[in-house]
Amino acid sequence: LVLILLLALYFTIERIIYINKRSSMDFNLMNVVRDNLKENKPESATAYCARTPTAQAQVIATGLRFLGSNMREIESAMEARASVELSAMESNLHYLSLIGRVAPMIGFLGTIWGVINIFYSVATGGVLEIGAVSAGLYQKLVTSAGGLLVGMIAYIGYQLLMRRIDRFGEKLQEQTLMYLEMLSRSGV
Repeated sequence: LVLILLLALYFTIERIIYINKRSSMDFNLMNVVRDNLKENKPESATAYCARTPTAQAQVIATGLRFLGSNMREIESAMEARASVELSAMESNLHYLSLIGRVAPMIGFLGTIWGVINIFYSVATGGVLEIGAVSAGLYQKLVTSAGGLLVGMIAYIGYQLLMRRIDRFGEKLQEQTLMYLEMLSRSGV
């Protein structure tokens, strides 16, 4: 259970760091893109996006690379890129989900082991001793509680990170719409 807890913490921290890095929003990005498009310098806007290591910049850069295509193709390409970025954020989260499901079962396995130890002590000793029973009950309760605790930590981490990714996905959709509206207004 301790190993599984450490894995849950590792995957949670690793995903938090990655998601924080990729989901930061550059609120100046759309202004830079708009200004460069007005000056007919799409390559400058693309270069700015390339220097910005965020999912937002990659989605907008995809839209810039599809300039000259019809709006539906641009939108489709940007949605595909957003999907790739969100999938990258979700990678390794399945491990947290798995740990959240398996940890209580491992705790239950420890519970069964504790009960087996109780009955083994009674069977080999021939006498019902409180020490043997309490040791088995202690093992049973500790493993059950540990399994549930590890499972809850992993499940909560998974749910919080998935919600954060979902909210960021909504922001990417807003950025895509802003970009498409900008193109529509400018006639590019």
